[in-house]
Order: sequence, then C-alpha cells, then structure tokens
Amino acid sequence: MLGLPNAGKSSLLNKFVGESLAIVTPKAQTTWQLLRGYIARPDLEAVITDTPGLQEGTKALNSALSKNATRALSLARQGGEIDLGLDAIKNVLERECGTLPLKLPVIPTFNKADLLRKPEYRAEIEGAVLPLIAEWFERPLEARWISVASGEGVDEWLEAVKAALPEGEKGALFDEDALTDQNLRDFASEFIREQCFMQLGAEIPYSIAVQIESFNESDPKLTRIEAVLHVERDSQKAVVLGAKGSKIKSIGTKAREKIEKLIGKKVFLSLKVKVTPHWARESRWVERFGYGGSK
Repeated sequence: MLGLPNAGKSSLLNKFVGESLAIVTPKAQTTWQLLRGYIARPDLEAVITDTPGLQEGTKALNSALSKNATRALSLARQGGEIDLGLDAIKNVLERECGTLPLKLPVIPTFNKADLLRKPEYRAEIEGAVLPLIAEWFERPLEARWISVASGEGVDEWLEAVKAALPEGEKGALFDEDALTDQNLRDFASEFIREQCFMQLGAEIPYSIAVQIESFNESDPKLTRIEAVLHVERDSQKAVVLGAKGSKIKSIGTKAREKIEKLIGKKVFLSLKVKVTPHWARESRWVERFGYGGSK
C-alpha cells in the first residue's frame, strides 16, 4: 500500500490481517518502516505491505521514510482543482522508482469512505485522482472506496486483490498460523513509539527514535526488554520523562501491555531517555536506529 501520510494504510493492514500489528495514531506520518502482514482466508493468501506516507523533506529521516515507502513498489516491479498533495506522490515515484508509468497493476483505493458519502463528492475526487493514476501506472484496475470504520468495500477490495494475483499453492507464502515475518524486537520498538505519539503532544514524537538495547527471552515466563528513547534536545528529554518520571512510566506501561498481548506472556520493560542531537538530520543515526531500510 502506498499513499500520502494519514491515509489510513496502517488501519487497513490491521483490518485485513485481523490483528493490531501496525501502530495507529491520530497523528500523520506515524509509520516509519515497512511492515508486512499476511492475509489468510480460505480463498486467498497474500502478503500486504504497510508503508510510510510519501513525503518530501530535507531531513535524512524524510528521505529514509520515502525510500521505505517506494521500496515496496520497486520490489513489485522486479517480480485539477482539488489539491490532494498528489504532486508529492509523483515526485517521489519518479525519484525512487524511475521513469513513469510503472509496469505493475494498481488498485486505486479511496480510504475513509465513511467520511465522504455523497456520490458527487466521491466523483469529484475520482476525477482529480484517476487520470493521474493512469499516467503513473500502466495497469490501473477499477477504483475502490473502502472504510475500516464501517466495513464498506472491504470484501470487495479483497476480491479485487484475489482477481489480480496469480494462482499459487496453498501455504507457499507463509505458515498457516503466521501473521507477519517481522521480528518481536521491531514490534516492541514500534509499540513504544506508538505510545510516544499517543501521549506526547505537538512535534516531540517526530523527534524520538526508539532503540532496543536488549531483548531477553531466556525466561519462558518473562521477556525482559531494555530500550532507549533518543531525542534531539534537552528540553524534549524533560517532557518525555515528565514530572518525577511520570510520563515515561505511563508510556512504558501502555507499551508493555500491548507487547504482552502480542507475545502472550509477561514483559519487563525498562525505558531510558538520551539526547542525541539532530539525529533525524543525519543518515548515520537514521540507519543505526533502523529507519533507513526494511527489516
């Protein structure tokens, strides 16, 4: 899935997989890495990839997020009057994927359909978007309106995916009980970052990188995780810690609960905050913290 920030891609992945794998917050640009989830239905097995929202910016982090977003398209290639920010998509596609149109099928998907019910509004948006999709992709398929909140279009979208995919042997893509190929360390990092977005206001969450220092599963009843939250300034560190450590404690508590639900056992989670000046502007730090490429 590829789209602009806050288009609801992560919510769609969770809906199709049937588990809250991708972090979801009210803030735009929450997703920083590729996340692959497995759709497993009696008549359909498919891998769905959540990507960061396409964006343009000068920070090393902006560049890395756009590269992560378009990497999904690169892999696929190898095997008006309404301002919707679509120029950003075209610019990033050309920069990261090469000459347009791209030679792969695409299903133009309009998410959050429950927020725009009137047919004339939908037609207006389609009129602005679909001609551009036809310029950027050689094989655009029928456009779909979809909503995680109401369920509109979900089954129809999956049927469209099924029709577009080649037939394969059942179980060839992933194990029957698997949800993803991502490792638990990555999920722990993302769940911590999710709580930073949920519990910290303004721009601070966009300046926080989460680094898992240790992930100890030697005790069958308890997983011990130590993580560092890297911020860019001392003032941000004070906010993340909160009065007498209250905010970092709250972030840790909520993240721990979600990690426990995913792995099915108790978790001891230790969080520290460290100032790493201007980390989001430097490629070496972005890559070290794991945001420079897919896992």
